[in-house]
Amino acid sequence: MYKNPIILCDYSDPDVIRVGNNYFMVASSFNFTPGLPVLTSRNLTDWKLINYAAENIPLDHYRYPQNARGIWAPAFSYHNGIFYIVVGLPDEGIFLTQTEDILGDWSPLRKIYDAKGFIDPFLFWDDDGKAYVFHAYAKSRCGFNSKIGVLDFNPESKVCEGDDRFVFDGTVTQPTIEGPKVYKHNGFYYIFAPAGGVSEGWQAVLRSKNPEGPWESKIVLYEGNSGINGPHQGAWVETASGENWFIHFQERGIYGRITHLEPVKWHDDWPLMGTSVKTLVNPGEPVLRFKSPKVNGIGTFNSAAKNAVRAFKNCNLEWQWSGNHSERFGRIFKSFDKGTENICLTVLNEASVVQKNGFPVLWNSSNVLTQKIQYENFYLKTFLDVSDLPVGGRAGVIFLADEYASVAVERTAFGFDFVYLKSKNEELSDDVRVENEVFRKELPFENDKQPVKIRMDFTSFSPYSGAVQFCVKTGASFRNSFSWKSEYFSTENAHWVGGRFGFYAVGKPEVSGKGSAVFKEIKILH
Repeated sequence: MYKNPIILCDYSDPDVIRVGNNYFMVASSFNFTPGLPVLTSRNLTDWKLINYAAENIPLDHYRYPQNARGIWAPAFSYHNGIFYIVVGLPDEGIFLTQTEDILGDWSPLRKIYDAKGFIDPFLFWDDDGKAYVFHAYAKSRCGFNSKIGVLDFNPESKVCEGDDRFVFDGTVTQPTIEGPKVYKHNGFYYIFAPAGGVSEGWQAVLRSKNPEGPWESKIVLYEGNSGINGPHQGAWVETASGENWFIHFQERGIYGRITHLEPVKWHDDWPLMGTSVKTLVNPGEPVLRFKSPKVNGIGTFNSAAKNAVRAFKNCNLEWQWSGNHSERFGRIFKSFDKGTENICLTVLNEASVVQKNGFPVLWNSSNVLTQKIQYENFYLKTFLDVSDLPVGGRAGVIFLADEYASVAVERTAFGFDFVYLKSKNEELSDDVRVENEVFRKELPFENDKQPVKIRMDFTSFSPYSGAVQFCVKTGASFRNSFSWKSEYFSTENAHWVGGRFGFYAVGKPEVSGKGSAVFKEIKILH
């Protein structure tokens, strides 16, 4: 038996394909880099992050975080030995990357159609040699939604050609339809697509004998009494042994968009999902537990690629930067005696917004290194070495959601200060956060070699919310000791993504690129 969710982590808008006995997943990554995470599984329930398909976003303005923009809802396809990912950037157009080796390098993201508001593309290869890119529309960008469009895809030049055409209008029956995944089964074309909104919606399936319609539609999965909201965007997968499954996400507050697996059974050329595979009552509801998929043969991808794209060389794959990155952001070295990571971050001012005091706003800084929440309760521990921190430099630990809180050490002309920061979204904007200094105290350092012990505890308050508490200590003797504990910083909302935690080293413009901070013996325990 397996239990939902199968992944308690923010892999938003998952798409899944099977190649041989291996399953591969790709998900949204928005402004974070490296982007386009690639996961693999042998059984559809246990997933491992193995690579990223995009080092950076190849547009100059992504030098700084474009929060809630960037890589939305990618889709996998596999054709003639080549893996493809197409993805819509809502403000820039449809992009494509490809590779013959899913564990190797992917081609740089390349624009294949220039349009604003074209989202959730899916590259469909038909039996007759033709190919199409089906997609949805973002009302916030182009003024309308609730429709599915299609573009012709040239298999030789690998770009979209000709005019965009509406193939389905769900305004009346399937409002806010988006995320189309297109399949061919038993002589019919099918579009699996969510409608009704991320938290209040349902899964619809469209059916036609022609790839451009007309389409019949049915609602096949809805929340009902399950408590699984949405249920939203995902992918149908047929196993090598002939079983059918549907992977989708649920929006769950601070945990982000987490992944569920539903059984599927075909009946009268329509899919039954979730509970309806047993009751035959359509629509079904998401299952909480179910018999696990059969494992057919042996998968060949059990570990991350040796040369996988990473935030920096040899680091844990889970680390991502808030915007486009480069090697100068930092480096990693292992504590071989302790088996932990040590991360050295260069003091940089990589921000599009700078405060009056000269420090960059963390919300707008690319060189903020974070991981996603993967557990309902966990804690992070590290020792912060500030001996190479320049005057006008600041380094710390951050918890990042729709708002953020951070503890940091700042080097001043007089010594070192401890600083507690919190943000506020006063303009209710994607782009702006006001960063407030809540507490400051001079640290009684005898010398700059003293490490600062920082612990961040995350505690689940509900299925949708959690709270963070920071503890900071330094000094071994009474004279040079400092101990501080924050109140609980609680939040349910994450900014389109799940909550994140991590590190940064920033400075005023005049010290950018000078000095560093080292986070030693990093441990994440649950």
